[in-house]
Amino acid sequence: MSCVPEVDFNKIIYCYHDLGEKKSLSGLNINKKVFLFYAKNRHIPICALPKFRLVLSSRSGFLSFCYNFFHFMSCYRYPIPVSKANIASIAKFVLSHEIGHILDPEVYASKEEYTNILYNIVEKLIEYDIDIEKTDFYKKNLPSDLEECVVLLKKNLISRESKAWDIAKNIVVFNNDEDRYLFERIREYALATYNFGNLKNIIKEHNIENILKYRKYFIN
Repeated sequence: MSCVPEVDFNKIIYCYHDLGEKKSLSGLNINKKVFLFYAKNRHIPICALPKFRLVLSSRSGFLSFCYNFFHFMSCYRYPIPVSKANIASIAKFVLSHEIGHILDPEVYASKEEYTNILYNIVEKLIEYDIDIEKTDFYKKNLPSDLEECVVLLKKNLISRESKAWDIAKNIVVFNNDEDRYLFERIREYALATYNFGNLKNIIKEHNIENILKYRKYFIN
């Protein structure tokens, strides 16, 4: 699939600067006290710590999200203009999604299930003695129960993230129909990224290779 020209990252930065780089919880209809920690000069991924009712974000993390979103829309749909209003709305929507995790009463159970599935993946890698140091190990015919664990992990993540977006939609104060449209496209982009990847990505993202190395070292 061909892609349109690259998104102007400098324009994203300019619009971001015009907002004064101030991120707040205004524009959200919530009745629970939530805290925002925003780091201007450190790379902190946009995420929520439900236990502490805390949302973490950073300049680099937010700009990276914006660039990837605009690029995604340019490639797979049609371009959404980079503007001060759209950047402000993206900040509001991203925060609303993270607060969605904080307001989700089942988030802890979902995360516990996610951890258990990861544990099962490690056990299956050990059981079938799969050499993850081979560059193409994930391309071979993997045992069906291991592949099922990969599918279950994605289902768990997508379900949790989808619920957070549903909660977010109910707490966001939309400015107009264009604002609502932008929210739906961001949700679409986010859920698409959660479904991306394979066993190799899972192992890398969760440092499973280190777990296997430590286990081998202590056993031997």
